Amino acid sequence: MLTLLMVAKEKDLLAVLADELSKKPQVSIVWAQSQQEALARIETDAPQVVVVGKSLTDSPGLPFIKEVIKRDPFINCALVSPLTEEEFHEETEGLGVFMHLPVNPGAQESERMLRLLESIGVGQ
Repeated sequence: MLTLLMVAKEKDLLAVLADELSKKPQVSIVWAQSQQEALARIETDAPQVVVVGKSLTDSPGLPFIKEVIKRDPFINCALVSPLTEEEFHEETEGLGVFMHLPVNPGAQESERMLRLLESIGVGQ
């Protein structure tokens, strides 16, 4: 089973992505809106992947990822960001963010995410 933690201030911004991913029988989705709630979910649900929106109720997405990586450097993180690929690379270099997601990611991004995760041996 592949457990993904979706973390965003506004759940609807990741809803299409989550709906598409949850259609796969091997995928389980859990949700959080704040950094505190998400860190607790990481402890209790042990997700292999954390998908982070641009902002949480108490933090922007990128600082939250930095906190996650401090606690568990092996967790796979994806981040929603309006930055260009080059800007995104500069901002996230060294953090192990495996995927740059556009604002309001959907079906295409869910398939791409699953392929990327499979290619790095996550969820098998």
